[in-house]
Amino acid sequence: MSISRGFAEEGGYEGTSAINPGNGQQDNQGDLNSSSPLENSPELDTGLSPEQLKKILKQKEKEEKKRLKQLEKEEKKRKEEEERKRKEEEKIQKEQQKKQPGTNASTSPLEKKPGTERVYTVSRILPAIWWNIDPSQKVTKLEIVLSEQKLYVYQGGRLAAIAPICSGTKDHPTPLGRFAVINKEILHRSNKYGCFVDSKGKIIYANATVGMTPPAGLHYEPADMPFFLRLTDDGVGLHGGYLPGYAASHGCVRLPKSFAQDLYPLVSLGTPVLVRN
Repeated sequence: MSISRGFAEEGGYEGTSAINPGNGQQDNQGDLNSSSPLENSPELDTGLSPEQLKKILKQKEKEEKKRLKQLEKEEKKRKEEEERKRKEEEKIQKEQQKKQPGTNASTSPLEKKPGTERVYTVSRILPAIWWNIDPSQKVTKLEIVLSEQKLYVYQGGRLAAIAPICSGTKDHPTPLGRFAVINKEILHRSNKYGCFVDSKGKIIYANATVGMTPPAGLHYEPADMPFFLRLTDDGVGLHGGYLPGYAASHGCVRLPKSFAQDLYPLVSLGTPVLVRN
């Protein structure tokens, strides 16, 4: 019997490793341009007819889009309020400069440096996860579809789970092709990306890299990448992390944290992973 469930993870930051498309492991054109995994997969032993499964998935997509639309409206309203406050602050600053002619305009607070940015809590979608995994069986294949921002999990020829992901940006793309899990690490930390935090552990600047000098009173911490499944030698893999609802990583594939934790013990070294558009 299939089970549908949703997770809402704690907000945070995630860093991943920069990548180079994986060492001759590029997928052929037929694989990269193939249709939906639901259409290409062998006969699925899900307990539901294909029509019922498509209906369930279509309903979940509709609910996700509705939540995302609401969050976009809230984000737009927040940005408008921030813009209004910024203009008010700029106006006050100009008035103060007029009263103090000797003030150097180059010291404007609008010129921000790393570590001085204001931190906001950004809402994200509630990931909808379809889960029909048999915990007594190992996962036999993982398929990542970047255009859908989804992961498809197979046990034998049976589709066992579907979960949302967050893949790499255009500047740091997730490589396409056929890979295999070459290493596993429960508490992995990035060796390239992280953040600047204060003495209380509060994140002040979330896009730091190794070698950057932290501002006074802050220190560098590497990004956490829990339940890491490595795909390439240069650091690309799957791990639990923050899902904003769109591609935003440095190349890795982020999964909902609870889902990544449940999936981790069922994936063995050598498990094939297909990444396609």
